[in-house]
This record gives sequence, C-alpha cells and structure tokens, in this order.
Amino acid sequence: MARRTNPHTWNALKESGELQERHVLMAMDLGMSAGSIMQEHALAQDRGDLLLLEWVEDRFFAKHGHYVPISDATPENQAEHPAENSLLTDHDEAISKMCYEMGIREDDEYAFELAGELIERRERETPVSLGEIRDEDQRMLRRQNGFRNAARAVTEHLAAMPEVREVRLFGSVALPLWKELSYHKRLRRKNIRIYHECANIDLAVRATSPANADLMRKACSQVVNDLNEQDIYLHIAHHTFSIHLIDHAASRYLGMVCHFNKCPKGKFECRVPGCGANRFVRILPWFRLKPRRLNEFNSQILFQRPP
Repeated sequence: MARRTNPHTWNALKESGELQERHVLMAMDLGMSAGSIMQEHALAQDRGDLLLLEWVEDRFFAKHGHYVPISDATPENQAEHPAENSLLTDHDEAISKMCYEMGIREDDEYAFELAGELIERRERETPVSLGEIRDEDQRMLRRQNGFRNAARAVTEHLAAMPEVREVRLFGSVALPLWKELSYHKRLRRKNIRIYHECANIDLAVRATSPANADLMRKACSQVVNDLNEQDIYLHIAHHTFSIHLIDHAASRYLGMVCHFNKCPKGKFECRVPGCGANRFVRILPWFRLKPRRLNEFNSQILFQRPP
C-alpha cells in the first residue's frame, strides 16, 4: 500500500503552490500552523480576494512594517565543523591515488565507476563547515546582485521608449534573500539551508501602449550579448527576463512580453485564449499580476517618468 502524505504540512502547501518558501517563513513568524492556516484564511474577515500567500504577506507587513526574512539558519547553527572551508571540490588527486593503488588506468571504464563512488563517499563523509555555508551564501548574493545589474541595464533600454512610464523590479531579485534547502545534493542531505537562488528577473512595466513589446524582447537579448562581450557570465539568457506589461491608464495587467521571435509562432503556448491579441504579448493561464499589490515592501522602482 502506498504511503499517504499529510496534505496539511508546509511542504505540501509549497508543492501545491499555495505558499512559497518565504511565505512559509512569514506564516511561522506570525504563529500560524500548517494544519490550520487554510481554514484561518477561509474564515478571515480581511481575506477579500487575496490568495493565501498574499494574505500572509499583508499580515506580515502590517506586523513588521518592512520585509526582513526571519530564519535561524545561520552558518553557526548549521555547520558540522568550524573550518573555514572543508568542501572537497577537487577530487583528482584522490582518484589518481586510488587508480595507482589498484593498478588501473584513470581512463578505464571501471575507473570511472569507482571514481563516482569515491566522489560521493568523500562528499558524504566530509563535514559541512562554516566556510562552505558562507561560500554558498555569498555565491547566491553575488548572483542576485548580478541579476539586479542586468535588470538595470534592461531598464535603460526600456526608459528610452516614450510609452514606458514606470519600470519596477519584483520577485526574489528585488527582495532580501531568505534561507531555504539547497539544491546541492551534499547540503540538502545534511538539511543545510542557504540563501534562495534567483532564477528569473521579473520586471513590471507600466506603458501607455504595448506596441513595442518586440523591442522590449530584443532589449533583453541585447543586454545578454553585451554581458557576454564583457566576459560577464551570470547564467542569464534572454528568457531569464520576464517583462510583465501593465496598461498605465487602466492599471490593468496585459500579459508578459513573449520570448518567441515571431507572433504567432504556432507553438502550444500560442493557443491560450487572448495570447497575441497584442502582438508579442503572451498570456500565462496560471499567472495574473495584480498591479495594485506592487508596493515598497515587495518591489523596487528602477525608472519612473515624470508626470
């Protein structure tokens, strides 16, 4: 018989999309429990049309007046060893020694199999140190800072378009980072939490017209090309940018600038009702940005045209 999972856990709420990691931290700070939070939200007088994570977010901001991730997942609380850095990243010497002692060639197929086992064993047995956790934290902070710089570079292109009235950065790139379980298998196995890894650059663009959506797409590609020419590699592609268009006059969400170079492209994504009504503006059936929810707590203004 398959083991039944409890739907009333923080992990279940994250997997279902009801909450994100940072909202779980907010809910825990507010004294909420995974088992009752859905019912509390359903019965709350201030719920209105707010999604669960929006409701939690508003309550957190009302309590603290600002966004600061609350977590005790510091290197000192998590490290198994006080060393500055105990991560074994270079296994070549150990592999060479193993092959020499066993009398086999390093390029032998059997050697590759043994090398994989050796690497896994060394990483499993090496204690996680203060330095290793701090290195990973710094890597995530550098990644976020690089993404912010890329967002500013794209904003310079957008600001040159007369119809653009405001550009706002939101999502994880705009926020102080929070701690979560790492995707790195070695750290995840030890239940080590490090700063969130930014994946997308989310920009909310208020414009009087979506007519230049294709130029906005090309601006993202131009920034990526400029970074590569400067030998700055941030693992950013043109589709890393998500430009969400908002009708300035009506404050109405129009959709996201499409990454395809043709509209319509004839892809599955193009079949969504309303997609392409404004050329190169894509409709995401699972996402609707609420312009009124963008505020000083959860976003940063990168450009604002004077009235």
